[in-house]
Amino acid sequence: MKKYIIILFAFIGSFASAQDYDFQDLCIACAEQQGFYCGDDPANWTQYSPEGCVPNGEGGMFYLNDGWEDCADGSDEAEAVPTPIESCGPIGPPPCDTVYVDIPVIEYIYETDTIVEYETIIETEYVYNIVIDTVEVEVFVPEYIYVTDTVYAEVLDTMFIDVIEYVDVIVYDTVVEIEYVEFIEYVTEYVDCYTNLPCNSSIQEAIDKSLENSVIYNIMGQPIKQPEGIYIQNGKINYKIK
Repeated sequence: MKKYIIILFAFIGSFASAQDYDFQDLCIACAEQQGFYCGDDPANWTQYSPEGCVPNGEGGMFYLNDGWEDCADGSDEAEAVPTPIESCGPIGPPPCDTVYVDIPVIEYIYETDTIVEYETIIETEYVYNIVIDTVEVEVFVPEYIYVTDTVYAEVLDTMFIDVIEYVDVIVYDTVVEIEYVEFIEYVTEYVDCYTNLPCNSSIQEAIDKSLENSVIYNIMGQPIKQPEGIYIQNGKINYKIK
């Protein structure tokens, strides 16, 4: 029974494989290149007879009657000749006939395991916080500021009233202080021992001039109108007592 099943499977495989080839076209192509066609059974083909054709000059290969069985049944040896194109059958569609073939159905049951994969997706959201600090700066404005306020009356009208605000203005000014310092300069001066007058004075010159005219001089030799204190007149030094 096992042998029949194997033969049945071989037949089904050969039948299924045969459906992929157009044997008449393969035979004609082999005959046109002077090759030897091994037949329509792919099981009779070898690697030296691709698509059932034994090369005989195509591509520089001569495998016909070379002492090697290029067809599985060795039909390409024993003084075989190239396949004539007439042996490939009539050209045209083959007669149609209905052939019923009982093909056993083999059902394959595959056991599969259900694999559930969980994928963890972590989404990171970045939040940027902008912090604004309030800095209060005290500014002294040396001017008047006029503020206009909006007053809503019962008549639902807008009234503009000029409001004058007085702003204390601090004015910084530069004060320059000048300090006067009094310097006392002491000068050493020599006087005459008899007259107690300065030695470098022009008193002698004034005495001489007073002899020549009637002008009154002070001890500095300067002319004066009225005698006062120590004075020179008529060549003499006088002192007027009040």
